Amino acid sequence: IIIHDKNGLRALSLTCTHLGCTVEQRNFGFECPCHSSRYDMNGAVLKAPATADLRQLRVTESEDGNLHVFTT
Repeated sequence: IIIHDKNGLRALSLTCTHLGCTVEQRNFGFECPCHSSRYDMNGAVLKAPATADLRQLRVTESEDGNLHVFTT
């Protein structure tokens, strides 16, 4: 997911760090539908079983306004 806020552009992987399910956005941040891990809007773990934060992804903007998200 790409987030644009007062700090600029950033991206988070939506892959749960517990077992790899795709997390879903909620009012508090993100939640895994498989095992109920919860993350805040910055990707930090709020509730186990996940123990690692969501992965931060690098985002760049080209001169023509296109966004590039680097997943590796």
